[in-house]
Amino acid sequence: MAKRYKNEFDKRRRDLLKIFAAAGISKGLMRASPLVSGMMVSRWAEAQTAPNKSVVIYVPDGALPEHWYPNADLTSFGDMSQPYSTVASECNFLKNMSHHRGGHGVMPTIINNSWGGDSFDVNMGRILGENLPFTYVNLGVHSNGGGGFTKDNGSVVPSEDNPFNAFNRLFGNLQGGGGDPKLNAVDAHLEAVNALKNKLGTYEQQRLDSHLTAIEETQRRLQDLAGGGFSCGGATAPEEFPIEFSTFQKQAELQADIIALALECNITASCSLTFGNDGAEFSLPYLDFKDTYHQSIHGGNGGDPTYPHYRETRKHLSSLSAYLIGRLRDRGVLDSTIVCEVTDMGNGDAHSSTDIPLIMAGGGGVIKRGVSDSGSAAYTPLHQIHTAAVALQAHEHPAYQGYQSEVIPGVLA
Repeated sequence: MAKRYKNEFDKRRRDLLKIFAAAGISKGLMRASPLVSGMMVSRWAEAQTAPNKSVVIYVPDGALPEHWYPNADLTSFGDMSQPYSTVASECNFLKNMSHHRGGHGVMPTIINNSWGGDSFDVNMGRILGENLPFTYVNLGVHSNGGGGFTKDNGSVVPSEDNPFNAFNRLFGNLQGGGGDPKLNAVDAHLEAVNALKNKLGTYEQQRLDSHLTAIEETQRRLQDLAGGGFSCGGATAPEEFPIEFSTFQKQAELQADIIALALECNITASCSLTFGNDGAEFSLPYLDFKDTYHQSIHGGNGGDPTYPHYRETRKHLSSLSAYLIGRLRDRGVLDSTIVCEVTDMGNGDAHSSTDIPLIMAGGGGVIKRGVSDSGSAAYTPLHQIHTAAVALQAHEHPAYQGYQSEVIPGVLA
């Protein structure tokens, strides 16, 4: 079966390269701008019927079951999951799930079948995006310093926690080197883009214009949040806002914007976004509770059995995850993307390995959405990502590591 899949995959790759060659797109031109190869891959990908993009979201320290689970048809939510009501029709909340290795310190194995293997986001990038400019994109918000979510060739790859750096790396430098004029991301691609426009029909030109507009919009958001000071032909790059706990929400939303844009422009096919690390050492000082997220779970509630501070902080992180799902929907890529939200435990105060709050979203008609009626204690996050791999038709590829062998019943449509 693996050999058959490899033959099919190689044929698809050859077909894609033929598209490049037929359009007169040289290897040099593709290297000059990721927008070029991304645009050409987009032409090819639209003919595919299965979802072909993957996003994994990590939220640390679980949730309280009694304040999490929505009802079966997602018309009623708990405090901690209420923000997902804005994207309820796109989501599948898994019920009664277990964890294969619950607790603190397990971040490297949440989407990895061993401590030494490569993580799901890396392998999906290799399988789904071999021809794309970036194999995978792993972004975070104060995610480094404990654990490590993404592993490539057995080594932890730190998440890029700075959205300004992430934008520059994916879409071109905001500043030119040496004595060259300072350029914005669109200017950096102009020569390659103009060459591409001369080789494409009207429809593809419109699609490329849409990608460029999206990049300009994201760059404007970067400028606005930084307090302005940058123009397309200007001489001053934006002054970045501080990457500190007080701007946690700004950072998270910008990272979500960048992921949605990267997928829309076919810069990559696999992204991850991690909110904090498995020590939950960050704080959200703009909320009522000012101490660390970890403290909002342990002790900070002063013995109140309703956990008012844990409910507040987890609800806020839920809103940031829902924001990313909404951006994927708004950018028109959610139907072609399988989203998995994962965590490292159930009840964070008990470090439990039961009632794990897991969500799948997107996938067009491949995944049942707008429901919470599937899952059981026999399944874990490793079954969740395997179910995603099957939905992506990636599970038979030779590079797939076989995180589990069963799909979660009732999730795939």
